[in-house]
Amino acid sequence: MQNLIDRLLAFAKQHQINVILSTTMSPNTPPAANPALNKVLINLNWPNQNQIAFQLAHELGHVLNNDAGILYGCTQASHNSIEFAASKRGIQLLIDLYFADIAVSDANSARFIHQLCIPSYLVNFTETQIRQHYETQLKQVD
Repeated sequence: MQNLIDRLLAFAKQHQINVILSTTMSPNTPPAANPALNKVLINLNWPNQNQIAFQLAHELGHVLNNDAGILYGCTQASHNSIEFAASKRGIQLLIDLYFADIAVSDANSARFIHQLCIPSYLVNFTETQIRQHYETQLKQVD
């Protein structure tokens, strides 16, 4: 898991996104992003350590999507749409990094979903994106 987090941090650095990894926050403090400042805050005290890679990718998704930093003025529907888009962007990033060195014959979407604690509402999207990841790779080889 640390290798994937390191890859996400390298991606963030390459895209000039400042990631703050905090060990001083309460375990209940969620991660956050401020796209206007290209900053992401990750709580390393989070109770489920296996969720941190997905959280980091999700917050990077907010920055990459250039979302509004504060969603207080949003309706619930638009808030959900923004969060879903950030999750989708994060999953695409995770797939590209996680499966970069894994042959299609060794790819296991169930393991990926379980290891990274992908929420159930994103499972179908994730499986579709993994298939598309390998389809794209196969087209590039042809």
